[in-house]
Amino acid sequence: MFTTKGAKILDGTPNYLVIEEVGEIDSVKHFEEVLYEMKEYIEEKEIHSVSIVLNEKEAGYTQYTSLLEEFSYQKQETQYFYKRELASFEVLKIKASLEIKSLEETTSDVFIKAWTGASVGSLNASTPFSSLSVEKEFEGMKSELGSDYRKNCLVIFYENQPIGVTMPQIEQGTIDEGRLFYFGLIPSFRNKGWGQYLHKLSLHLLKKMGATYYIGATGQNNVPMQRIFQANECELIERKVYL
Repeated sequence: MFTTKGAKILDGTPNYLVIEEVGEIDSVKHFEEVLYEMKEYIEEKEIHSVSIVLNEKEAGYTQYTSLLEEFSYQKQETQYFYKRELASFEVLKIKASLEIKSLEETTSDVFIKAWTGASVGSLNASTPFSSLSVEKEFEGMKSELGSDYRKNCLVIFYENQPIGVTMPQIEQGTIDEGRLFYFGLIPSFRNKGWGQYLHKLSLHLLKKMGATYYIGATGQNNVPMQRIFQANECELIERKVYL
């Protein structure tokens, strides 16, 4: 596996590979060498979907973006990254009408059906996983999260009916950074206040898992999710470009 100092790689081989942080690049020549190593790895592993993420400063280097174009990478979307400290997060009382089931308590078929339903009409159409089916993303997620993935895959039921999916996790390589691998509502439950509540519930679950802070992201066109972040007191900290 190719690496640069400080790089962050989400490896769902062979389904997806995301270079979330390219790390310390000394020069354009060094970046080109990294891209060649990456190309060889992708071809060797026959990876289906690949994305590179640049911060705003890196995206402003025309030599970088020109080089990426030579390797057939084009800008897909700008993502907004949010942060929320969880130390002061109040314990959330879960509504009696709700039930949360992990993959240890329900079947893969139920989970994938709920995830597929929640992804319908997504406004994050240019995310790294947008070219993958839910089934492929599921397989990549298992590879990335490891053997305990079943605990992270949650279906939320309202009066015995699935209404959404959330996947809280402690980010790999950290001991207390909370992330949601995926969060989404089935369309018939959108625009009814459920999004804000279930996102807040997800933060509650992250805190129970030991997270002291949360990092989340959404696309520039996903205004409803941006509003949910704001409503749940998450602070916009960074914009990044996906290629």
